[in-house]
Amino acid sequence: MPPVLRLGWADVGGYLYTLALASVLIALLCAVTPAAGAPHVKLLCSLCVLCLLCAPMLRVVNTIREGELEIPEEWIGQEDWEEQEQDPGQVAKDVLAGQLQVLLEREFSLSPKECSIYCKRSDEGKITQVTLVLSGKAIWRDPDPIKEYVQELLGCPCSVVLD
Repeated sequence: MPPVLRLGWADVGGYLYTLALASVLIALLCAVTPAAGAPHVKLLCSLCVLCLLCAPMLRVVNTIREGELEIPEEWIGQEDWEEQEQDPGQVAKDVLAGQLQVLLEREFSLSPKECSIYCKRSDEGKITQVTLVLSGKAIWRDPDPIKEYVQELLGCPCSVVLD
């Protein structure tokens, strides 16, 4: 089993405690340092704080170097990622709908809240029907120019439904 990077509240609390303690010690050191050596002390203290801030990354780098980094189930939920693989046709439909949404927003000022897009595709993967559902202020627009624009753009029938 690959190593798991687990970060509990005890680790975070210990890290914050170390950071706070180092800050207090650095402030005391800077307060008692004579003026002649202050720039050098401040430089060293800044480097120490920088090292403390980067310390958690060392643990992550070591975990990655030892093997694959496994994300614990409680961080991502109980979902099985293999079951979520999508059909390439569905992904293409979603991408097309997203791009069409951008074009409709640019051409007709239809926001995503006002216009929902649904696409049907054939078994071969070709888009056969597009349905636009207009809601909000968009229901007062003339749907014919929008319908004609989508039909000309995609070359398939388009229907407009008012919500």
